[in-house]
Amino acid sequence: MSKQKLAILLGFLCLVTVGAMAQSEFPTVELAGGYSYVNLNPQIASSQNFNGGGGAFVYNFSSIFGIKADFMGYTGGTGWNNYLRQHGYGSVNISGNAFTYMFGPQIKKHSGKFQPFGEGLFGAAHSNGYGTLIGCIENQGCGTKNAYGSNNGFAMEFGGGLDIPLSEHIQIRPVEVDYLLTRFGYRSYSASQNNFKYFGGINFTLGGK
Repeated sequence: MSKQKLAILLGFLCLVTVGAMAQSEFPTVELAGGYSYVNLNPQIASSQNFNGGGGAFVYNFSSIFGIKADFMGYTGGTGWNNYLRQHGYGSVNISGNAFTYMFGPQIKKHSGKFQPFGEGLFGAAHSNGYGTLIGCIENQGCGTKNAYGSNNGFAMEFGGGLDIPLSEHIQIRPVEVDYLLTRFGYRSYSASQNNFKYFGGINFTLGGK
């Protein structure tokens, strides 16, 4: 083997070794799942409590920076139904389901007994309850059908949380809190909703050390 080829081979092996060492400093992938709560404030009626859950996927590019995909689904309580009945809009059963799909950067400390993180996510939200709420208010009554159907809107959230490692690949996430902005609306009711989101569950780390 010529000296030039040997030098190239040694250089390649050094790069591979450095890359392997760099990978061992932080997990390549994180998978979180658990319970989530959202207090949705429609601004045209009383707020509504949503309970549900979902999961998140993070691919880490460095020891502090990663890209996160977050998927959540919720079922609403009786808040909007009670509001409409109390204000004379008739008897109605708004299911109030909601789903969010968001993506964006995550910054996290991947060492120590406590590992805080922050995030900024952007995407979309879907609800089959908000359209019914608008329809009932606009028509001064709910009737028997939801003429407005499902409603899709822009969504984004900013916040953070804390992971506590239980083992090499399992972490408990006692708290993640976010400001959740959604933009649902219809005609003159188009507006932003300022909402609160909580998430808690388990986070699994793959790759790295």
